[in-house]
Amino acid sequence: MVGKIKFLVLVVILLIGTTAAKAQFGVSGGMSVLKGFGVPKPYIGMHFGGEIPRDDQITLYARLSLYARQQEPTNGYTIVTATDATTIPYSQTISYASTFNYTIVEGGTRYYIGNGYDSGFGAYGGSTLMLAVNSVKRKYGDYDQSKYELPTSELSKGSIFNLGFGLGGGVKNTFAGIGTVYLDMNLAYMILSTASNSTAQNTSLYAPLLFSFNLGFRKEFY
Repeated sequence: MVGKIKFLVLVVILLIGTTAAKAQFGVSGGMSVLKGFGVPKPYIGMHFGGEIPRDDQITLYARLSLYARQQEPTNGYTIVTATDATTIPYSQTISYASTFNYTIVEGGTRYYIGNGYDSGFGAYGGSTLMLAVNSVKRKYGDYDQSKYELPTSELSKGSIFNLGFGLGGGVKNTFAGIGTVYLDMNLAYMILSTASNSTAQNTSLYAPLLFSFNLGFRKEFY
């Protein structure tokens, strides 16, 4: 999973690096809140990204968002069996707690109204393409690992890979010579999802419809 996150970070860094070849670009960062529809609690995280103006009213942007783990509301259960047939009891039921998080790379086009990209107060909106990766991990209850073992089909972690589309919009205020404070929201639907194994499939925290809220600061470079 660490390798996947590094790859996603590299993608965003390359996108931001591409902006440096332009005459003007912006680098942004801040806090994020994500809510999956049907999931009780929101996810708290952070984001950073880059933005390239095509002109004063239209920009291209890319953003990486990292969200902290959330634990399943109820524990799951599995059976461990003894490595020696003479062990009593031969099998035991143990519980496990699963955690779930989001790593999201998104990008798209923004259209500004009011004041443009790098001046005064304005609003913006547009479409986004989103790649989301969910990491699922299980922490098992105590058992004697010298005598018992998990089923060979029992995996302690898995991943879900998602591709989605969405719409977003927000407001911003640019302070000349300082930077831009912004507040925006996105609504996205995962149209394609693939789980790496049964551990990733068996979670109640997955949601195909996502709402995110972002507050941050953008520094413009010329």
